[in-house]
Amino acid sequence: MTEFRITHEIAQQHPDIRERLTATTIEAINESSARSADDAARVLRHKLGEIGVHISEAACLSAIERVRSGKQLHFEIEPTSNEE
Repeated sequence: MTEFRITHEIAQQHPDIRERLTATTIEAINESSARSADDAARVLRHKLGEIGVHISEAACLSAIERVRSGKQLHFEIEPTSNEE
């Protein structure tokens, strides 16, 4: 399953991060629907960067491919290493 892991610290500082991630991902996918998966991944990475979320190109590509194949993405909040 493709998951975006969000640290607990980020979730506390930005309580709407899950909603922002979802909305931004949907916007990027809709905007790049006619593009190749690689180009769409770059669009997604750029859009996520605009809201302060930095993610690898490989993870973005995986997310694009997952959504295009009709599967869902899962956003998960995990504790930071010092909270475990």
